[in-house]
Amino acid sequence: MFRGFYTLTSNMITQERRLNVISNNLSNVSTPGFKRDELITTTFHEALIHRTGSIDKADPAPLSTVAMMRVADERMIDFSQGSFDLTGRNLDVAIIGEGFFEIETPAGDRVFTRNGSFTLDGEGYLFLQHVGRVIGDNGEPIHLRTDRLSFESDGSIAHESGGVIGRLGITAFADLSLLDRAGAEGMFTNPEAGNAVAVDFPTLRGHTLERSNVIAIEEMTAMMTSQRSLQAASQVIRTYDQIMQRAANDIGTLT
Repeated sequence: MFRGFYTLTSNMITQERRLNVISNNLSNVSTPGFKRDELITTTFHEALIHRTGSIDKADPAPLSTVAMMRVADERMIDFSQGSFDLTGRNLDVAIIGEGFFEIETPAGDRVFTRNGSFTLDGEGYLFLQHVGRVIGDNGEPIHLRTDRLSFESDGSIAHESGGVIGRLGITAFADLSLLDRAGAEGMFTNPEAGNAVAVDFPTLRGHTLERSNVIAIEEMTAMMTSQRSLQAASQVIRTYDQIMQRAANDIGTLT
């Protein structure tokens, strides 16, 4: 009976955390370049069950392993590439394959993203709204002054009248699992400096945005599954509580 309480309560906590992850994924389904999260669960307090004889218990035989709880282990980021939308905007650009755009925030921090929905700020710098200025291959913010341009496949920025006026700096990472989320709009930080690798020959597509890799129908299905599991666990716990209360009343009557 008490083992059931542990199992059901841990399941409810895990499902609540899974629902939080799914809700964040769904809220960013339209955020360009967003990468979905997935909650990984694991068992806790495992015990090995043995079978013994009713009389001779000297030679127990192992049967199986049971766990008291299933709990959230870690939150994994799915870095798979999303599909592409042709927008026609001069300042939209998408990365094909590996790599991230590097952005400098107003506080001077560097973050990384697949969101290439750029604009120009008041001083003519290439800018990602609500985040900061886009960094070029020279490590400095890209100063353009004009949006009469196009992004070439190698990351260079060409003026419509001819000539290269800048080049995007694209950064890849040896181990993507080391990246940390920075905010809720698909930004990442790289805590390990040695993990970053400059991409010398990137592949980009101008007038295009990479979609979020969140598939709404899959997330909605996962949400309904978690909600039903949560409701079922709550109902069973209520039943357990009623049984325990009745048993306590019966014991009180006997005494």
